[in-house]
Order: sequence, then C-alpha cells, then structure tokens
Amino acid sequence: MFKPSIKGISGCLLACALGHPGSAQAEDGAVRSGPDAPVTLDTVAVAASLNQTAVEEMPLHTTIISRDDILKSPAQTLDQLLRTIPGFNFTGIPAAISDPTGQQTRMRGLGNAKVLVLLDGIPLVDPFYLTTQFYKAPLSGIDHIEVIRGGTSSLWGTMAVAGLVNIVTRPPADNSGVVTIGGGSQGTANIAWSQSIKVTDTFALNLSANQYRTDGYITTPAQYRWKFPGLEANSARDTNVVLSAFFRFSDDLNGFVRVGHHRQDQHIGYTWGRNLQDNPDVALGLDEKLGGRDSLSWRAWAQWVHFTKFNGATCYYQLAGGCLNSNAPNQIVSDDVVEYYSQHGDQRYREQGTSLIHSAFFDGFLDSLQIGVNYRRLAAKDAEQFYSTPSSPAQPQVLNATGYGQGEQTFGGVFVQVKASPIDALQITASGRYDYWRNSDQLNTLAKASTGLVSGGALSPSTQTAFDPGVGLHYDLTAAWSLRAAAYKAFRAPGFNNITRSYGVGPTTVANPSLGPETMTGWEAGSDYRNERVSFGATWFHYDIRNMIATYRISSAAGAPGPVLALCSSSATTPDLANCGGSANYYTNDQNGASHGVELNASWDVASSLTLGAWFTYTDTYLTRAAAAITTPLHVQLVGVPKKMAALDATWKPTERVTAYAQIHYIGPLYLDETTTRGVYYGQGGNVVCNASVRYELTKAIDLSLDLVNAFDRTYSENAYTITQPWSRSLSMPRTWYASATFKY
Repeated sequence: MFKPSIKGISGCLLACALGHPGSAQAEDGAVRSGPDAPVTLDTVAVAASLNQTAVEEMPLHTTIISRDDILKSPAQTLDQLLRTIPGFNFTGIPAAISDPTGQQTRMRGLGNAKVLVLLDGIPLVDPFYLTTQFYKAPLSGIDHIEVIRGGTSSLWGTMAVAGLVNIVTRPPADNSGVVTIGGGSQGTANIAWSQSIKVTDTFALNLSANQYRTDGYITTPAQYRWKFPGLEANSARDTNVVLSAFFRFSDDLNGFVRVGHHRQDQHIGYTWGRNLQDNPDVALGLDEKLGGRDSLSWRAWAQWVHFTKFNGATCYYQLAGGCLNSNAPNQIVSDDVVEYYSQHGDQRYREQGTSLIHSAFFDGFLDSLQIGVNYRRLAAKDAEQFYSTPSSPAQPQVLNATGYGQGEQTFGGVFVQVKASPIDALQITASGRYDYWRNSDQLNTLAKASTGLVSGGALSPSTQTAFDPGVGLHYDLTAAWSLRAAAYKAFRAPGFNNITRSYGVGPTTVANPSLGPETMTGWEAGSDYRNERVSFGATWFHYDIRNMIATYRISSAAGAPGPVLALCSSSATTPDLANCGGSANYYTNDQNGASHGVELNASWDVASSLTLGAWFTYTDTYLTRAAAAITTPLHVQLVGVPKKMAALDATWKPTERVTAYAQIHYIGPLYLDETTTRGVYYGQGGNVVCNASVRYELTKAIDLSLDLVNAFDRTYSENAYTITQPWSRSLSMPRTWYASATFKY
C-alpha cells in the first residue's frame, strides 16, 4: 500500500500533513472509552508537541481523540465533538448555525482567540476575526485529534494560550474509496466521498469532497418569538473539495501539494440574514532526512477569504405607522411585516505563511533539539454599509453610514526546544520563542449618508514583540504511576477585528490600532496512574492573564481617545460623537483576569466488551482588574462559564460488529448576567444532557450508524444574556437524531 512517509519529522507547522493512522489514548497511556480509546502504547505520538513525543510522556494534560471515538460520537460537527472533551467550554449551539464571527474555541474558562486550532499543523483560524473555521474540518476527513491543554506559545506563538488543538486528516490508501451518506432531524444531511489513486510507487493522489447541510432550529425560546416577526430557523450548507498529491522523490525526500476550496453558506433567521464565505487554500511541503535521525522540514501555505455578510432584521407596523418597539407580548400585527438588513459587509482577506524546522536526535543526556523559524503575512479590506430602522414599509433600506477599513499584519518567529533525560525516569523539556509582528497600511473611515462627512483616516503603523519560555517535567515513579508539571508564558496578538474594523452606528464599535497583546503566565501539575484495566489522571492548573482585550462604552467626547474622536466627530473643529450615533464602544487592554481549576479523568475496563469512562472539571475564572467603565464585577465567576462540568460514558461491544455508546453530560450552574443590577448575579441551575449512538458493521465494506443527541429533549441554554431581555436567550440543541451509512470500496 502506498503511504507517504514523514519519518523524522519532529517539529514543523505541518508535522502531520501527510497523515498518520491514529489511535487514541489519554495522557496517562491507559486504555480509554469516550474521548480516549484503546491503542498500543508505543504507537501514540503527539505531532503538535513538535518532537513526536509519546502521549504518555507529555508534561501537559493531553488527550488524543481517535478515529473510533469520532465514529461512535453522536456529534455531527467538530465543535460539538469537542464540547464533550474535558476542559472545553463550548455551548450547545452548533457552529453550523451560529455566526462565524463568534465561533471561538474556548478552553479552561478562556475564550476570545486564546486556543490555537490547527489542521495538519496549519492554523485553522479566520485571519480577520481569529475564530475557528469549523466548516473546513468535516468529521469524515479526520483521522485523529490532538488536544494539548496549557500554554504552548513557546512553540506555536500567538493564540496558543489556554491550549492547542491539532486535527490530523486521514491518510490516503492506494486505489480505495469511501462514501458516507446520512440524514436526520432538522433537515440535516451529509454526503462525503474520498478516493485515493496510486499512480506509481512514488506518486499518489487523493480527492475528497463533502457537503453538510442543515435547516437548523430557532434558538429563541417559543414564548418570546412574537418579538421577532418573520423569524425562521438558522440554516447552513458547508462544502469542501480537496485534491492532494504525494511524492516520494527518494528514500530520504518526500513532498506533497494540497489544494482546496471551501464554502460556507448560512442563512441567519431572516431573508436578509446571511453569511457567505468562499475560501480557496493551498499547502505544500518537503521533508528530508539528513542522515541518521536528523531531518529538515519546509512548509508553505496560503488562504484567501471572501466574506459577504448581511445582518438581517425585521419590524412590523401599526396603523399609526412606524416600527413597533413595545416589549408587551402577544401584540396584534395590523400591517405588513417588513424585513431589511441593518448592516452589509464585504470583506476580503488573505494569509500566507511558511516555516523551516531542523530536528536533531541524540543518545544520552540530551534527547533532541529542534530549531525553527516561521513567517506569516495577513492582509484585509473591509467595506461596510449601515442602515437605519425603516420609517415606511415602502422604503425598507435607509442608508445611515458607510465604513471602510484595511490593514496588514506581518508575523515572524524563531523558536528552540531541547529535551533531556538526566536519568531514565525523568524527562525535561525546555523551549523558548521570540515573536515580532508589525501592523501597517491601516485605514479606518466612516461616512454619514445624511451629511457626506467622512471621518477617520490613515492610522500609524506599530510593532510588537513577545518572548515566551516554557519548561516541562515528566517523572515515572513506577511503571504504573507518573508525575508531570509545566510552567509557561503565552500571548495572543490583537486581530484585524480589534485594530482595523470599526462597525455599527449608535453606538459604533471603534477599532484601537494601539492595542497590545494579551499575555498569560501559567503552570500546572498532574499525576497519572494506569494498569491493565484501570486508569486515573488528575491535573491542577492556574492562569494569570494580563492586558485582556475588552470594550467599554464612551458617552461623551470629553476625554475620549484620539481614534474615537477621529472617527466619530461630525466636525473637524468641534469634537463630538454625533457621527457614531452619540456613543461608542472602544477596545482596551485595561483588564486582567485569572483562571484555575482541576481536571479529573478515569477509565475502567469492566470486561472485554464493556468500558466505562468518567471525567470532572472545576474551573474558576474571573476578572482581577478592570477599567472603571467596565461593569463586569471583579473576582466573580465570568458569565456563561459553569464552574463544574462532568460526564459518564459507557462503550459496549456485545459482538465484533456492534458498538453501542452512551454518555451523560452534566453542565453545572452558571451566571447569565452580572451587570444589570449592581451586586446581583443572575444565573441558572445545572443541566444533564444524554447522548447515545450505535454502530453496526453490516459487512466488511458497509457500516451503519444511528446517533441521538439530547435524548430526553432537555430545554436549556448556556449563553449569557441581559436578564431584562429574556428574548435574547439562545437555546442549545434540542433532541436530534441522525442515521448514516458508510461504503468502502
């Protein structure tokens, strides 16, 4: 069978681009159920660690999600798969039907671009919003997923603050194909196809395509839908086509080229609510063995995004005319419902990157040495149109203002990592990275339609640097019991959405080109025990975050920052906020925070056919400092983050052909609103969600499956909202079922 080799690759931004057949194991190396499935111990290595470290030797809390785990999970999208893994803080609203500008990967109580997600080592990150591009990673194409908790900026740079997720795609198999077809409730349907072709012994191709679509569901509670006439369910269609070519130039030199086109098409609630993204991308690389175990790896990649966005809205009229704004329920609609869009955005942005890594391995005290350098360039243009609430059904679109922003970011980084074993039982990992980036070509303007006055203008370029060290220890007390610890520093640079894009009128959110990076210092300690049937792991972590990026409200021109006055003043001589509707939100670094907690995981092989698993997390996350204008209270659990989460799961194989899986997922009490009433924190109680699946191997070539999410149709939510506006509550996924068949040929 043709299988491109990546032997000797130890550290590169695409360390597993050609794919590794994977199995899964928890950080303690024990046989697992749920998110950690059985494997042979010495076959599991974490490519994202940059030196192919065996998972049981990682100093950070690490989990590998295997292909078997993906198949038995009832989740249909990557975000919903990850939400059942300990440490993540996803909501129950699937990314497919939520706005892509808010699709953050949250871990250990942190969000807002503080978890780096990679696809085969390449950032799976929107270059503009720093959100995760979930639509580009269908579950059908994933071999396994590496989850590393803790700061890894000392290797990966910006965003690797709370943790790192590396998705490894499935490797090609010569002249074979796989087709998966499925469908279920909410009009959900999926078709995926992959075909591998062995052209010669040194050249192979793989073509894969998939489309996932869903009609979704209405996230607004039924008793408040009167507030939104014309509201429909959010729907989505995600399409991916990828062609890969693999080359073996010699026994010591391999290469690949991968070209893809990705498209996300969402309709959000109204006729005019739409998010449409077209995203072609390309990646290529070479891996060379330099003799012995040394290696050299080069990677390059690029992506281009065209994002067209309509923020849909609606209103209805009484005989007196004008939109009805009263909050009284069950009002009588006496005239037509009029739909319009409050904002239209046309964004075009791109990313190019490259990396070069040298890896050397030794015998003796020093185990390995990795030295690497990488470069990324991001560029974006953002054209926005803002519309007022219509005053007549005959004229639904009333232009209020237009905005324009553009900018470039250039990143460069160099890192080194050393691993040493002074004694057989102890492994020490030390790493450090220096990053430099520059913001340039920045422009930000706002023009009022009524006056034609253009405010704002060119912004001054700026440069930033960061140095992030890290150190980790792993010590084997016995063959079954090990200890681990790590300390690290990490950062996340502000994105275009913070430093370039100003949007909205009344108030306008104003970009701050002077924003600095968020920084974090943290540490963790853990212990793992394992034997042939039982395993247990425990981790304690602590983060201190400084200069967190937040917004605060400005209601007066007096003392307002320069960028706010430049954009919002209606006159060049008299400062005011009239061009921004009388008030503005402004980004700031005036906020510090902390997060600490405990993660427990366990597994028990009750019998050869039955495995039980369990996990529990306690996460305490809060602000420790904030500007006077920021109303979030200090030292109080942040909204939308439960302190306690837990799960119990069971995997049962009554025969070789049947696999049944069930999970009870507990989402603890959480705060919803902390700012409406000073000193009063509104919250909700805990919720239990039950999920299940069954897989049946009809033949060696045909697999059948049935999945059930939220089996008892629990009505719950996990989002923060203003308690006096209960219609802004968003419901998590109701009961859904999904059936599929996979054909291998």
